Amino acid sequence: MSGKILSSSTQSAVRSTAASGAIVYEGIRAVNEYLLFHYGNDKILLPYAFGPKEAMNFPARCGSLCSSWNRQSEVGRPSRALDLGCAVGGSSFELSRHFENVIGIDFSNHFIDAANDMKNKKELTVEILEQGQIFQQHTVILPEGIVPEKVQFLQGDACNLNPDIGQFDMILASNLLCRLPSPRKFITDIPNFLLPGGHLILISPYSWLEEYTPVNEWFGGCVVNSEELDSFVELKDFIGNTLELKHREDMPFLIREHARKFQYGVSDCTVWQKAA
Repeated sequence: MSGKILSSSTQSAVRSTAASGAIVYEGIRAVNEYLLFHYGNDKILLPYAFGPKEAMNFPARCGSLCSSWNRQSEVGRPSRALDLGCAVGGSSFELSRHFENVIGIDFSNHFIDAANDMKNKKELTVEILEQGQIFQQHTVILPEGIVPEKVQFLQGDACNLNPDIGQFDMILASNLLCRLPSPRKFITDIPNFLLPGGHLILISPYSWLEEYTPVNEWFGGCVVNSEELDSFVELKDFIGNTLELKHREDMPFLIREHARKFQYGVSDCTVWQKAA
């Protein structure tokens, strides 16, 4: 069973996620871009023989990374994962391959609605911009091996999480940090939601913009007293001894805007562990 997201005539006036400001994540065009980003066929996402192929399948790579740090065999009980800034749910579903209980949370109501539609219908028809006002319909499908009944989606604020959600073995915050209004509060609070020995995976391109985050909340990315501050260094200093840095790598990603324009990013991926 499939469901259509929105007609092209309505979408043409809606901004892409390349635009600034949190309002773009409540737009239908953003929903469709992210549905393609999370579930789309590779040949539709990047319809060329050349290009950054290593940036494809971002949600699956996030899920595999979380799996590699999963402590389930050690703890001897069902493991729990939290996907913060889950968008339309691709990484949350990938986590269901490796964790018994998964919660995906996003601030955008439209993203959460789309994630729940994917959970319930298993496929959706989206309209993807080709050029100008020309859109093409494509069907996006939930990957094989996903266990949707393990996943719950909630609308919420990553900077003000409800403690009722409990604690987790794994928390994934993917391309979220530099879109929060209070990332320092987020980093201060998030260890409380980790079980002892649990892991936090932060993935961020450090694309700081004042439209999302006041400068005094940034981790680096600015000049203070003539010193250029690096985001990773500032983040590591801020976390201090609260969590232990276990791993760091580059994580490329690709979002299609239209047939000849893409967002290519390389996020800094860091893995942190809470003391057992």
